[in-house]
Amino acid sequence: MAEKLNKKASIRTTGKLDRKVVSKTASKLDKKAASKTTQKKAVITTNNLDKAQIKKIFDVFDYNGNGILSLAEIDKAVIELYPHLAKDKPAIMRAYKAADTSKDGFIDFKEFGRLIDLLHYYNELFKIFKKLDIDNDRRIDFGEFKKGHKLIGINVVSNKELKSKFNEIDTNLGGYILFDEFCIYAAKMKLISDIPQDTQDTQNSQEEIPQDVQNKQEVQETQTKL
Repeated sequence: MAEKLNKKASIRTTGKLDRKVVSKTASKLDKKAASKTTQKKAVITTNNLDKAQIKKIFDVFDYNGNGILSLAEIDKAVIELYPHLAKDKPAIMRAYKAADTSKDGFIDFKEFGRLIDLLHYYNELFKIFKKLDIDNDRRIDFGEFKKGHKLIGINVVSNKELKSKFNEIDTNLGGYILFDEFCIYAAKMKLISDIPQDTQDTQNSQEEIPQDVQNKQEVQETQTKL
């Protein structure tokens, strides 16, 4: 009798484990298939996709299956699905922050379509930024700006005007134009005409200059006049 019960328990346990293994394997295969589909389509925007199609791509990003995306998951998925974007970490970080409208540190399904749009938008901006950033230190000094300012549609006749334009973009007056500052300027000037929905509002809110910086600017302007 005891032997029968042990055998029965063993069969039940084995059956549960087998089902669990099959379930995990199926999940991995589904994710792999979805990943291949995404790579083939090279989704740049989710505007023309239905909810089910977007969910398939979201599930590829959502490695732990908890329904929200961390920065680590986004970074990993970009390497797998969009390898041409993977090297431009500042663009990925910018897209992640801008897409997180709830400011909870995660991207949920509602924010996901915007994330895809922004990943490609900021990647295009970073390509322009890199052309200006001659020494590849991820910041643009005045010398680099002077050499490449025409790439971003700036045409001025004097060095003084050029410096004024540089200071306008360098909102924290650190002596360098950082990628975040460049993005704010690019959105304001519509450097890339196809700006993802709501990005302009995000840029405008980030463009607000702290009072101490404004005061510093006013002092500098006064000194220049004197």
